[in-house]
Amino acid sequence: MLNFRYVFGTAVAVLAGFCAACTGNSTQPTGGNATVTSPANVSPSAAAQIKFADQPVTLIVKNAAVTQSSGTTYSFQVATDAAFTSVVQTKDGVTEVTGGQTTVKLDALGASKDYFWRARATANGTTGPYSAPTKFTIGAAVVVSAPSPIAPLTGATTSIRPTLRVTNATRTGPAGPITYRFEVSTSSTFNPVIVSVTTNEGVNETGYILTTSLTPGTTYYWRATAIDATNNVTSTASPIQSFTPTQSQAEALAAQIGITLWPGTTPPGQTGHATMGEAGPFGAGWQPQTLYYAPGNVSFPSPDAEMLRLFDLLDRGMDPDGAIAWMNSNGYPTQAVWYPPPDKAVIGLHYVYLASRGKVVTNSIWDIVVRVE
Repeated sequence: MLNFRYVFGTAVAVLAGFCAACTGNSTQPTGGNATVTSPANVSPSAAAQIKFADQPVTLIVKNAAVTQSSGTTYSFQVATDAAFTSVVQTKDGVTEVTGGQTTVKLDALGASKDYFWRARATANGTTGPYSAPTKFTIGAAVVVSAPSPIAPLTGATTSIRPTLRVTNATRTGPAGPITYRFEVSTSSTFNPVIVSVTTNEGVNETGYILTTSLTPGTTYYWRATAIDATNNVTSTASPIQSFTPTQSQAEALAAQIGITLWPGTTPPGQTGHATMGEAGPFGAGWQPQTLYYAPGNVSFPSPDAEMLRLFDLLDRGMDPDGAIAWMNSNGYPTQAVWYPPPDKAVIGLHYVYLASRGKVVTNSIWDIVVRVE
């Protein structure tokens, strides 16, 4: 009987030790001399939704409680199932960070999937239990392509305030609203960037009209980048294009008298289709001066913004009726009236006519003539 009790007591002790080793939150040594608890998962938190573009994901745990530690390391696991039968990443030997929390960065994970993560600590040869699994989700991949330049293309000459235009970027996945960052530089390396502006996407294409005048005769470089701020996705830049602004006749005169020729929408077309007439028998000339309208006893500056804008449109190849219509449709109201040949071939303004020599409209010389009626 005494021997039986001794054997029975031994069996009870063995069973008790076995049951303690099987509990998931055991703090007893398993293979070493330290006592190690499981760390606590901090981030990502349960059911966290992480954008695909916000990777790499950083795992953060609250440090495990350890006794007799001469250095604690952590092992992190990520799996596609809560049972961790399909482990996709393991980060072993992560040194504990003082301050209460230890972190590790994961490699990129696949899009549109749920993941589970856990961690455990090891100290003095003792490996503690894993933390409870925490689920998080990586969202769908959003890809935004580079926009394609439309104009100005490399080698183009432009006005001193050109319009930069790109075709809208294509995108895959659940993209958010797209904006475009236009950059202009005097260097092909974009150092320095002298213009950087972001504008909302247009229909089929997106453009930006420069609001500051560039230096005529200088070569500039430009590019555009598409941005999905909602998903933190930025495309690669569009192919770099170069252009050289030239100051048209109207722009040069406008700058001389302190007028911004096109403060809003810039008209299309390239200049070179009309010439400003000199003073003489055909008119008063385009040099800045004060003219006198006798019927109204009015003195007025010439040229003014309206005269210069109409001439600039003619210089861009528009016919007079088209130039008048374009101004009225684009925020530059005018009361100008076109009197076509064979009568006069002039554009009537407040106190002057813009007269086409020889009644030739295209590639003509245009004079300022003071009205007498």
